[in-house]
Amino acid sequence: MSTVTEVLLQDAADALRRRVMSAPEVSPSDRAFLAWVLHEDTPCDDLAALATTAAANFSTTTRSYHDLATIGYAAHAFALDEVQAQGLRNGLKWLCGRSPDIAGEPAPFFTDAVAVLGLALGARFLQGDEVAITSQWMLGFVPRAARLPAIEAWQRCLFSAALHALGCTELPLPQSSSVADVRTALRSRSVAPGEAVSEETEADERLTLDLLKQQVTEDLSVVRAALRLAAFSWTRRSAPVIVPGRITIPDVLRILDRVSAGLRRWTWDPKARTKGGIARKWHIDHEYHVQDLLYFLLAPIFPDLKDEEYFPSLGQKQPRTDLFIPSMKLIIEVKFLRQTDKVQKIIDEVGSDASLYLTKGTDYSGVIAFVWDASRRVEEHALLQVGLRQIRGVLGAVVVSRPGKMSDSSS
Repeated sequence: MSTVTEVLLQDAADALRRRVMSAPEVSPSDRAFLAWVLHEDTPCDDLAALATTAAANFSTTTRSYHDLATIGYAAHAFALDEVQAQGLRNGLKWLCGRSPDIAGEPAPFFTDAVAVLGLALGARFLQGDEVAITSQWMLGFVPRAARLPAIEAWQRCLFSAALHALGCTELPLPQSSSVADVRTALRSRSVAPGEAVSEETEADERLTLDLLKQQVTEDLSVVRAALRLAAFSWTRRSAPVIVPGRITIPDVLRILDRVSAGLRRWTWDPKARTKGGIARKWHIDHEYHVQDLLYFLLAPIFPDLKDEEYFPSLGQKQPRTDLFIPSMKLIIEVKFLRQTDKVQKIIDEVGSDASLYLTKGTDYSGVIAFVWDASRRVEEHALLQVGLRQIRGVLGAVVVSRPGKMSDSSS
């Protein structure tokens, strides 16, 4: 049964949702932002369609910084196709050559915090020279823009996140309690400076609920309402739904380490267990089966768990994680050790993967390596775990042997 507080919070969230959905026409980059920040809450515009239109505009005279920001938000949400990526690349070269001042007056993008964040996310997706060029260009005007009296605290948060996405620390995230919801919303999309899980993030989530109950929705701009709605949705799902309170990375390691205990009841029937039934054997033949097992284990605990998640590209390389928990910024990398494999192969593969995920400018917590040993080389496990933990960015390693009864499974 819902409490009075829960009903009031839900009513406030519904009011925010109506505010966003009934909003008057907004700029193209604002539309993309709404689709990006509310990607799982409210049916806004299709971000992929917006990015396709924006990329097409660069072959005409209608191109604008709004188009670039739109593609940037799409780049952060999913892997761009080659046309979109090339449009983003060409557009950033065009825009970063422009002065932030026109005839002594600020250019239109000067105070557009929403667009600036989209531009920064686009540059981070491309990596390489685009990051250096874009960060140098933004450092020429973003700190000045953030100090303007007309710029509100929530806009300063977006400016700070933009520079942070490019590896710059010149503009700290505003710490006012009035924008606790904005900080929470940015964390929900993994673009806020600071730790993914800390006392400060928990305090911000509590303040978000207070703001939701206290402030009149009609007083908020559309973008501001969307940020608060995204923050509220995150507070409802970022904490694990089964484990009380906050779960930590060591807790995740303990859960994964107990997989071997759960395998005691793994289905492997030598004969049918019920009259008229069929003998079932649940084979684990490759890495994808192990990913399925871990997804089944973790999804009820982490509602935001993602599988096969694409990360920003590195040149022609598009890294893709096995499992990813955004609320903890935690990557889980799964490996399968066969009888014919050398143990060193696992260390090499995890080292290569970690170097792709944890490049300069990213702020992921790190990687947990989970190895399924189909060869049952238990005497090698301790040394393998030591080797994996020595890789930069690897926070822990779990090695689980194939159950002995799984005798004819792939090895």
